[in-house]
Amino acid sequence: MSGRKVVDFKYQFYSKNLTSTLTIPVTIPFAQSISDHVGRLINAHNLPCYVEEDLKTKLEEFVTDQTINMYDENSVKGLQRLKNGDINIDDVVSKWHKAFTEEVKGYAKPEAVTEEQVFSEVYHSLIHSPALDTLLNLEHTYALTIEDLIQQRDKDLDYLDERQNEEMENAMNNDRTKYTDAQINQLAQRHIDNSQLISGKWSSELTNLRDTQKREFREWVLKVHEDTQSPSKSTSYLNRVRALSSSLPEAEENERGANIVRMEESFTIHLGAQMKTTHNLRLLCTDVLDLCRHKTHTVGGMVIPQPQRLQTAMSLYSNDLCALIMMVDNRLDSYSGLKREFSRVCEQSTDFHFPDLEQQFAIIEQELALANEYRQQNKLSEDADKVSIKSSCSTASEEKKSCLRAGDFYLTKHSNLSEVHVVFHLVADDVIKSPDISSRQAVILSIRNIIKLCFRYDINTLTIPLLLFNEMTEEMTIPWCQKRVELMFKCVKGFMMEMAAYGGYKSRTIQFLVPPGISEDMFSGISSMLTTIFRLSNPVVVKSS
Repeated sequence: MSGRKVVDFKYQFYSKNLTSTLTIPVTIPFAQSISDHVGRLINAHNLPCYVEEDLKTKLEEFVTDQTINMYDENSVKGLQRLKNGDINIDDVVSKWHKAFTEEVKGYAKPEAVTEEQVFSEVYHSLIHSPALDTLLNLEHTYALTIEDLIQQRDKDLDYLDERQNEEMENAMNNDRTKYTDAQINQLAQRHIDNSQLISGKWSSELTNLRDTQKREFREWVLKVHEDTQSPSKSTSYLNRVRALSSSLPEAEENERGANIVRMEESFTIHLGAQMKTTHNLRLLCTDVLDLCRHKTHTVGGMVIPQPQRLQTAMSLYSNDLCALIMMVDNRLDSYSGLKREFSRVCEQSTDFHFPDLEQQFAIIEQELALANEYRQQNKLSEDADKVSIKSSCSTASEEKKSCLRAGDFYLTKHSNLSEVHVVFHLVADDVIKSPDISSRQAVILSIRNIIKLCFRYDINTLTIPLLLFNEMTEEMTIPWCQKRVELMFKCVKGFMMEMAAYGGYKSRTIQFLVPPGISEDMFSGISSMLTTIFRLSNPVVVKSS
């Protein structure tokens, strides 16, 4: 049964007192725009402009009639084949059944509730119950166990590294009288093998410990929730919480976390012309990882969770999530720089709700391969972008699998960070060092897309690196900072006004983060610039007589 056919379309028109006939082949079904096709016909055949509307109307009628005729013919042929036994009726029924169950909601099977959904609902209810403090203290106790094991791992690897360096120096310093070049190469290879063996051993122990903690934590949460649902087990619930609270070790004095002093200011603004929306803006001067690290402190020898961590835990399964934009390079790994430090912060405690960072990277790498293949097939890369990708990726296969370009971003989910649920890893290159970047620069446009995602998916707090850098550098002069800050403030303001339709005019919190090391005068200047670009909400002062 043919899926398409070609039919001649004849159109008569008058030109210079003569009747002319235009005959063109038309493929049915017609997959083009009728208006565009008519325009091309007029240009190709030098038709008078006054026939455009009539030609468009006649062609639309012809395409509609021929499409209906083709479907009727195919239906008759299909029914005839069905009567002759050329088509298996069971296959037809199976295809229609599959189509209805997958496309029509009324015929679809009810979705099965997964274990993850059950645990998320249970945890959300328990974190808003009297067991809140006990739950957070349990997480802290597990984190201390992970931290101790990581310290043992680091000491073991440092000792191995020192011993191997000493052994290699002794081999290199005997003027090749004891060791030949081949023996030195064998020694280096043996060092590498031993390092990989020890690293793998510690990695396996950490993985097993995290899996055990995650299993025990989930079992405890589900059991406590089960006790709370039964009035007859309310005493069992209280005893379980008290038993765990009393078994938690008291914190030593040296565990007291030092409070980090950081410059910050808060503002309330209005956006919109007629329907004004109130938003909160904060200007922060701190290290980006300070928003991720746990800052535990003690009162009377007991660990007390900080308000930020408390808020993060209570809003984990809610419509009030927190996100952070982190500037990264074009490699999907965590082996150097800020990405390595962030990875160390993530591994300090077990994530009881989401996969580990490395597991999330493995999933992202698979999606990245598909995305790069899509780019190549659809030729979405411009010549300049292709040059930059080739310069940063050594082989075509590597480019296809794991290469990112400036402006790309990927996100990771976390439940074990201090003030963040979602981290947007935004890829940047050396172009952002220029003081003359525009609002159409790839990184700026990606921030627009990130804000759009936040407005659409209930991320109500977003932290944006104001200078597009994680730390201060030499080229960041006062004029450079002023120009970059002005550009970012104006772009973010425009993006928020543009995205208001996605969020239903809901109040948001935007935190502008500047790296540590900036002067107080520069911080005050940035604060003054914010008040001039955004419309502040001024309180009404009523004076009584």
